[in-house]
Amino acid sequence: MEVVTIVGGSGRMGAWFAKFLETHGYQVLISDKKRPETHKLTRNKFQNASKEEQITGISDVILFATPTRLTRTLLGKIAAQAPRTTLLVEISSIKEPVKATIRILSRKGTQVLSIHPMFGPGAKNLQGKTVIITHKPRHSPHADKFISTLRSAGTEIVFCNLERHDRIVAATLALPHLVNCALIETLRRTGYSIDELKRLGGTTFKLQVLIAEAIYHESAENEASILADTKSSEKLFRAYLRQADEIVHMIREKRRPQLTSRLRNDLPYLRRDKSFKTAYGRFVTAVEASNHS
Repeated sequence: MEVVTIVGGSGRMGAWFAKFLETHGYQVLISDKKRPETHKLTRNKFQNASKEEQITGISDVILFATPTRLTRTLLGKIAAQAPRTTLLVEISSIKEPVKATIRILSRKGTQVLSIHPMFGPGAKNLQGKTVIITHKPRHSPHADKFISTLRSAGTEIVFCNLERHDRIVAATLALPHLVNCALIETLRRTGYSIDELKRLGGTTFKLQVLIAEAIYHESAENEASILADTKSSEKLFRAYLRQADEIVHMIREKRRPQLTSRLRNDLPYLRRDKSFKTAYGRFVTAVEASNHS
């Protein structure tokens, strides 16, 4: 039985991987400085690995479920102590802060598997979920088994290099998070009551706030990394702000025909999505489901 240590295992994503890997035949250890949470996890099921010598000495796999910048530090520190056969798995959403470290360690012979789980800790299972692999070591039985375990649970594995990954994530993760964080900050600073807005708001507002609230369940450190640690994001953010300014300018200048034309011009782009026709129905279903939860 392979031994995997989850560094940051008392966090939400770390705890998710601990349960998942234990279910799929790994012996799981938890390493985390958040002592009360760690003790709760280890007392109920998992053994606590508190010292780095203990982690590196007995682990076949070490998975880092830590904030991205801390992951970068820990990768180098643990790699210096771990045997070359040990697989280091990092799961950062943003790869910019860690990609140089990954490449340096790989050149030195360290086995590093870099993945991005495209799901959160609330996932009940992996059926229909995607995991992006941005770096895989060559000739690593531990990496092959780890990936095979994900596949066997129903995961779609997608390979994507580190640079392209962050360019895609800038659009699919960072930009939506920027929009939602700006929304909440605007409402807070202008003095709106969130309770009143949710009570009187329509389906669009309720679903948008639900997305924003889910984002704010993430740690502030991880959220800051998503927003600030991708070079591709800054360029995309500027493009978004230009579009917002142009729309506000049209509204201010009462240029309704131009605004209407712009909205119509966006439709062909959206219709490339094969599921576009069912979008509104799925939108209503999502709102109704959230109201009953």
